[in-house]
Amino acid sequence: MDLLSPALLWLLIALISLVFELFTGAYVLLAISLAAALTAAGAWLGLNLIGQLAVLAISCGILVPLAIHRLKHRQQKPDFGVAGAGGGAGQRFVVMRRDYDDAACIKLDGDLYRAVLDADVDTAPEPGDEVVLVRFEGNQAIVKPASQQPTP
Repeated sequence: MDLLSPALLWLLIALISLVFELFTGAYVLLAISLAAALTAAGAWLGLNLIGQLAVLAISCGILVPLAIHRLKHRQQKPDFGVAGAGGGAGQRFVVMRRDYDDAACIKLDGDLYRAVLDADVDTAPEPGDEVVLVRFEGNQAIVKPASQQPTP
């Protein structure tokens, strides 16, 4: 194996794409580096340039869509119930008063949200009332009395 053999050149291409993969975090360059490594194996087995390019094209055609599929699933985060994204809707809460402004609030995931009745936006529930969260509008929790909610 001489210094500029095709197998070593393909391995060098695979190594360079792996280094760039470290900077991007996308799996596409990882797939290309695996395809280049497979092409290096084909070159080591004695394939001519057309055969090497065919191995590269076929392996990229298989590995790159798999990498893109993996990348899509990695970026989809599960809904952890963040306020405003529908988290906590339908849950029961007990209304409490906030210390600094005496606002009627519910506590969701350690945060206090001002509670406003769904039917009448100008009125707030009283402290100690049991309410059901309907939705969020901005940073206000729109609630309705728990007596209106059927119990399961």
